[in-house]
Amino acid sequence: MWKQETELKQTLARIISNEKVTYNTHLIWLDAAEIASSAQPGQFVSIRCENLLLRRPFSINQVNSTHLAILIKIIGEGTRWLASQRKGQRLDILGPLGHGFAIEPSARNLLLVSGGIGIAPLIFLAQRAYQQHSITLIYGASTSAELCPFSAPQPNMPKNFTPSPGETRIILVTEDGSAGEKGTATSILSPFINWADQIFACGPAAMYLAMSNIPIDGLKRSTCQVSLETIMGCGIGACYGCTINTRKGPKKICHDGPVFQMGDILWQEMKI
Repeated sequence: MWKQETELKQTLARIISNEKVTYNTHLIWLDAAEIASSAQPGQFVSIRCENLLLRRPFSINQVNSTHLAILIKIIGEGTRWLASQRKGQRLDILGPLGHGFAIEPSARNLLLVSGGIGIAPLIFLAQRAYQQHSITLIYGASTSAELCPFSAPQPNMPKNFTPSPGETRIILVTEDGSAGEKGTATSILSPFINWADQIFACGPAAMYLAMSNIPIDGLKRSTCQVSLETIMGCGIGACYGCTINTRKGPKKICHDGPVFQMGDILWQEMKI
């Protein structure tokens, strides 16, 4: 649906805003016109963090005119440093990187499945696709405190609501039952599979492993695209540090992905 070949740019992007959206997650908007103008859902940017040798990859969460947003979860030195940066400061970013999601021309019903911080690229996808497609987004987290508030469901939406183009049904699920359904994103997935023409997922490897074990007559691997989250070295395909085995041979997540067809990945060889 979208052109995937984009010209790589490096820029010093000014921070427009840095908002704490959960106790350990920040939404950072950047003024990065050259990258924002060509970015596609599922692609990412690579950011240089102070005192760290390797850049850190982040999915593009939203694009608005000349600005783009990243959603960061504080888990280490790099993300902790990024979360401390203030409005007006500049970040050295490289992007857009990788190959993103691809919607088939015949697809009308899109099912988006998110686990934790995996919500980041799916928001961008939903924003680009919702006017021409019916979208159901399953958003899972450990507890309500980890759910980003901008993804809250519409008020008074009936449980059996079927979205029309221009509408999005959002279903929250938490492992402790503190918000929405109790369970995981994959535990409530089955009833929605037959509705979907295509499935797009982003989350931890354990979530994908659970999805890959859904019976073949349920989840159609050929219609499911997954975005792999991983530690990267160069981010541009030069170092081979993020190589995985697929049915089509070795592939580099940063260069050939991060989005892959679920059925192409040899899940038994993935490190969980």
